[in-house]
Amino acid sequence: MHEDNKSVLLISMPFAGINIPSIQLQILESYLIKRGINSKTNHLYLKAAEYYGLNNYFLLSNTSGISYAAQMAFSKYVFRNHWNIRQKNFKNYFNKYIQNSNFKQNDFSFEKYMDCTENFFRWITNNNQWKEFDIIGFSLNYGQFLPSLAVAKKIKEKYPEKKIIFGGGRTVGKLGIKVLEAFDFVDFIVSGDGEEALYLLASDYLNYSSIPNLIFRVGDKVVWNNSDFKVNFNETPLINYDSFYKDLANSSVELQKYFQLHGRLPVEISRGCWWNKCTFCNLNLQHKCYREKKVERIVEELEFLSTKYKVLNFHLIGNTLPKNNYKNLLEEIKKIGKDFSFFVEARSGDLKSSDYKLLKDAGFVAMQTGIEAFSQNYLNKMNKGVRVIDNIASLKFCNENGIKNEYNLIYQYPNEDKIDFEESKKNIMKIMQFIDPPQLNNLLVGFGSYIFDNYSKFNIKKLDFTDIDQIMFPPELLDKGFIFYYSFIKRKETKENNWQEIIDLWIEYNKKSYNDCLTKNTFNFSKFYFVDGGNFIKIYDKRDYENTRIFVLDELEREIFLSCLDIISHQELEEKFSDVPDYKITAILRTLENNNIIFKEEDYYLSLPLQYNIKPAPLSKKQITLTAV
Repeated sequence: MHEDNKSVLLISMPFAGINIPSIQLQILESYLIKRGINSKTNHLYLKAAEYYGLNNYFLLSNTSGISYAAQMAFSKYVFRNHWNIRQKNFKNYFNKYIQNSNFKQNDFSFEKYMDCTENFFRWITNNNQWKEFDIIGFSLNYGQFLPSLAVAKKIKEKYPEKKIIFGGGRTVGKLGIKVLEAFDFVDFIVSGDGEEALYLLASDYLNYSSIPNLIFRVGDKVVWNNSDFKVNFNETPLINYDSFYKDLANSSVELQKYFQLHGRLPVEISRGCWWNKCTFCNLNLQHKCYREKKVERIVEELEFLSTKYKVLNFHLIGNTLPKNNYKNLLEEIKKIGKDFSFFVEARSGDLKSSDYKLLKDAGFVAMQTGIEAFSQNYLNKMNKGVRVIDNIASLKFCNENGIKNEYNLIYQYPNEDKIDFEESKKNIMKIMQFIDPPQLNNLLVGFGSYIFDNYSKFNIKKLDFTDIDQIMFPPELLDKGFIFYYSFIKRKETKENNWQEIIDLWIEYNKKSYNDCLTKNTFNFSKFYFVDGGNFIKIYDKRDYENTRIFVLDELEREIFLSCLDIISHQELEEKFSDVPDYKITAILRTLENNNIIFKEEDYYLSLPLQYNIKPAPLSKKQITLTAV
């Protein structure tokens, strides 16, 4: 180790999730140690969870409307005067969302929240050995900004010679410039890949002005060494989580047990997004191009981490499965021969039904697909590049294979029309009986997104600060330009649609369906499925509680139905059944559609019943033979 090298401490603050270690910290630490830099990480969100209590931390970091606002208490340590003046506003906002939370704890008052924060902040500033390190880095995501500022400011007050560096999606590019302009106790920002920039800062500090991707000050001016430099993550050191497990071992027994039951180790599979055209998205500002990690490298990391830490639960980090080699990856994972459990993000329209079977066989038990809407008009506004039928197929295939899909619907676009709502409602009513409901997310305009840069095209007169940002930050700082998400003022007012009513109905139906199965003492929770008799098919339709139906398809109907298990066009059906008159194919499709057995979008078709080989309980309802003529 070179004696002139700087030592580095890397920190991840609350309110990061506690079931997945910060992969950013461990990637950077592994890279620095391999190259001879004295480096250490602190997963301080674990200690925060201990101070708040596990249930309260879960509430703060997961509840819609409060997960970003959870950091509000740390405003007290960054803007003391502002806090004293507006403390009532902080309390009112906190109480508003806590009281509406599904996870609320009756004894978790604003006062208790503040006491826990105070105790945590006192511990963190008194007990960490800041003296041992020259460079102290903070990895920031959306909800970690104020906690990181608070600790960084305290460190700078006690040890002015320490160099504070921020990195992550929250401070990329122009945002990073604005952060340096607003907060003089932050010395550097890394914008983009951080491995090499942080290494060069530690190993050749005197020449920091030449480091690619670094943002720094020259007198009163802030300079950004904007660069296309990218780390080859196929050649970086294998990631290890020794530091995380050490921090976990020093946390409460309750937290250790929670991670043993619910924790996943993250493994990076790509950076950036190959589509990268969604109008609402700003998640890939730090990655200027899409890169996939090689399949053999991903498999090597999985085997290494599983063996080293005796772990089988993993979270694959990337905006989607690898675009080009996902089948190869899944097959190679199967060859490892372990009972893995994976979570991954995916894009609808890319995978066939057989791919979901392969996902299941490889150990994928949960995923998040970028659904966002059930209206083609809305999907076009979002520029998702997919169809409604693609979204429904993705959810159907997950349901068939027992893969939980944790998806979202976005609403309240400033140019949302009645057709967006009505089309969504119509399609939702066709699937809500056998597809799990989504999380409903209202639109905020993200810095750097297409809407942000072209807001006038979306019926926006003016971007505005969100209510919580106006509470957390002093007015004179808001105009500095470091805010990540914005609300908006519409140019032309439009009628608001009652999206929550649809979701509530969906949720209520699922509860009733579940309770109905329990009441009847049956393990068959599927409401809509088929079984194949070889030359006929029986479809069990229990979507209507009061009118259970069984459809029996004859041989030709069966063949057409099975041909629609994956999305197929009318032309492809005509070519496949060239010896069958088109009017007969059309008649069968129309009858299936009228009974909501297939979903039609333009000239494309998808069978809706799930492929469950479940022998149903005896039914007293009359069977219905479906005859298309």
